[in-house]
Amino acid sequence: MIKIQRTDPPTNLTQEKIERLTAEYMETNKNVWNQDYIKNALMKMSHNKCIFCECKLGEESKYIEVEHFHPKSLYPEEVVDWENLLPICKRCNGLKRDHDTKMLPIINPTLIDPKAHLTIKGYRFSSIDDLGKRTIRVLGLNDSDRLFLPRVKIGNEVSNILDGLVRWVEKIRGNNSTEDENELIGKMYNILKSCQPDSEYSTICSYALFRDDNYYEVKEYMQQQKIWNDDLSNLEEVGLKNCLIEHPASHSSV
Repeated sequence: MIKIQRTDPPTNLTQEKIERLTAEYMETNKNVWNQDYIKNALMKMSHNKCIFCECKLGEESKYIEVEHFHPKSLYPEEVVDWENLLPICKRCNGLKRDHDTKMLPIINPTLIDPKAHLTIKGYRFSSIDDLGKRTIRVLGLNDSDRLFLPRVKIGNEVSNILDGLVRWVEKIRGNNSTEDENELIGKMYNILKSCQPDSEYSTICSYALFRDDNYYEVKEYMQQQKIWNDDLSNLEEVGLKNCLIEHPASHSSV
């Protein structure tokens, strides 16, 4: 889960349209929010990901559902209020159900930075406070089959890539060519791209990458060879913002 910048509402969602659709919902109980212009705007806002678990939406079994952060069953007047709409996957939507987010708040990533309330330990979300704890429980963020096991798999893949990079450095150390260095830059660029907001499960990729000493070993070598560039620094900076580890650059075990 990462902080998401709430975008402006789609131009089609005028105040007049909001009032008309809200009245229609009150009268008919129809899915008035099921509009392409609403779903497309939500997908763009969240980088095509579920706002909570970060799975890619639009794939098989992961199509977008429009989430009402404050449930429509309790707050029907907000049924097409742009500030109340979020893109969500079927799994998260099914778990959240009609949880009253006004009486018992959970994290809304467009309003609250998850880093203030959540961390990750051993690929499981861990709470910093009651808001984080309730969010984990309501959304089932440590669901073993659907979330935890895929996180472990992602972590293993990141570790394997870093192991390969260390071996590559050992291979070219002292006998490196421009071609070798460019290949190393490309490999590091690709792994840092997996930690960007538009990448699936970017929080987990960041966790796996920035807690691994191999990453810092390869980075140190690249800095010594003066091939660590601004593009890599920028990607690292953004990735660290997604990282739910306290002080990841300390290389401490988490």
